Amino acid sequence: MRPDRMLTAAAYIAFSVCYTFFFSSDSSYLGAHLKIAPILLLAFAAWTGAAASWRGPLTAALLFSALGDLLLDLDGLAGDLFVAGLGSFLLAQLSYAWLFWRNRGADARRWWLVAAYLPVSALLTWQILPGTGEMALPVGGYMLAISAMVSGAALADRPLMLFAGAFSFAVSDTLLAIDRFLHPVPAAGILIMGTYYLAQGLICAGALRTPPGSRA
Repeated sequence: MRPDRMLTAAAYIAFSVCYTFFFSSDSSYLGAHLKIAPILLLAFAAWTGAAASWRGPLTAALLFSALGDLLLDLDGLAGDLFVAGLGSFLLAQLSYAWLFWRNRGADARRWWLVAAYLPVSALLTWQILPGTGEMALPVGGYMLAISAMVSGAALADRPLMLFAGAFSFAVSDTLLAIDRFLHPVPAAGILIMGTYYLAQGLICAGALRTPPGSRA
């Protein structure tokens, strides 16, 4: 691994661990800014290191994610920002989904990952939506978007690390939805943010690995 990427990875892990274990349980302005620091590091790595056809959408998805992180962390502290945060993450998921589907690989065996994932996603959506009340439409739309993102990651011409990251993203969002709309999840902050930072790190690492013969 190049020295600059090693430094970025080390900083990403340090900021992620710091926020997850010391700030994820309570909202604060300091915590909100610390929360987005790891994602901004990934956005910089994407902009400077991704292949040309991946650079713009990948960076955009990470920046939309950072904005969503900020809004969700300040929800209730600086106003009712949940819908705005959800909207920002929706744009992130759509950016990821468009990027992954646009760069599909030729390995037909990966469709089995999609076939295995979609029924699980549908079942979880069916369980969660009744508890969302008036938020059913935006939450349902977001869950469709993340399903498209995970499916696209399974088919993209990148290592399966990308799919692992996308799947971890879905796990994080599912935990968040269960905690907010159904019942409290024990150690919710640590579990949600731990799987989220793992997701974004794996997605970025997988996206930066250009396989031979793939589109630059």
